[in-house]
Amino acid sequence: MRKIFGFILTVIGIFTVFLAVKGMVSAPESTKVFENAVTVENGKLDPANEGKMVIVTGTLKSDQQLQDPLTGVELPGIAARRVVWTYEALGPRDKNDYVTWDWVEDVIPIGEAPYYGINADTQITTVLVAPTTIGDFQVDNNYFTEVSLSDTFTDYNENDLKEGWYLHSKDKEAKCSISQDEELSRRTKHYTPETLGEPSKPWDAGRQKISYRIFSLEDPMVYTLVGIQKGDTLIQDANIGLTTIYEGALTLDDFMEETEGSVRAGSIFGIVIGLLITLLGVKKLLFRRCQE
Repeated sequence: MRKIFGFILTVIGIFTVFLAVKGMVSAPESTKVFENAVTVENGKLDPANEGKMVIVTGTLKSDQQLQDPLTGVELPGIAARRVVWTYEALGPRDKNDYVTWDWVEDVIPIGEAPYYGINADTQITTVLVAPTTIGDFQVDNNYFTEVSLSDTFTDYNENDLKEGWYLHSKDKEAKCSISQDEELSRRTKHYTPETLGEPSKPWDAGRQKISYRIFSLEDPMVYTLVGIQKGDTLIQDANIGLTTIYEGALTLDDFMEETEGSVRAGSIFGIVIGLLITLLGVKKLLFRRCQE
C-alpha cells in the first residue's frame, strides 16, 4: 500500500512540476492577450471602445454605504470579506487519542450559484461590494474577488446588527466577531483551542461566528483595471485567467510586466510544491524497497 501511495505521489509531483515549468515558459505568451488593450485617458468613456479591452487607472469610489445584507454590519470602504468560522476538530487524533478543537475559516465559494461568492445574504464566506466606479466607469463586482483584504474590522456598532445577531470580542482570529448564538457571545471558553478525547466534545462544537476583513484605511484606493467596456461598465473578462486588477497607477507595459511577474511567481511556487511532493513519493518508494 505504501509503495502504491508513493508511486501516486511521485506521479502527481512530476506532473505538477511539468505544469509549473510550462506556465513559466509561456508567461510572456500569456500576457499577449493584453497587447491590444486600449489605454483610457483620465477614466473617460469613449463609445469607440465599446466591446474592446481597455485599461483604466483611477480611484475606486462608491457613494453608497457598504453593509452586510446578512447581519446589518456597516463597513468602511467599497469592499470587504465576510469570514465565517466554524468550531471543529483539527486533523487526526494524537498518540493519546486526543483531538484539538479550534475555529476554522470556511472557504469562500467563488463560482457557486446563486451568489457567486459576492454579496451573499446566506451565512457563507463571501465578498461584499458596494456599487463602485473608476472614472466614468461602473466596476464589475467580480474584480473584488482578486483584491487583498487583510485588515481586521473591529469598529462595530451594535445598533447596526439585525435582530438575532450578537457581538463578542477577544477572539484569537479577530478582535471582534458576531454570531447568532447569544450564549456564544457571553462565554470566553471558546477563545482558545481545546484538546479533548472522543467522544468528548467542546460545548461549541459546530457553532459558527463571523468576522470581516477590509481594505487598509491607509489605502489611497488608486488601482489599474483591465476589462471589456460594455456600455458604461468595465466588465472583467473571465476567459483571461490572469490577474486583471493591480494596486497603483500602471501603464499598459507596467500592467503586462506585473502580470508576467505574477505568473512566474505562481509557477515557481508550483515547482517547489511539485518537487516536495515528488521527494515525498520517492522517499516512500525507497523506504518500501529497503523494507523488502
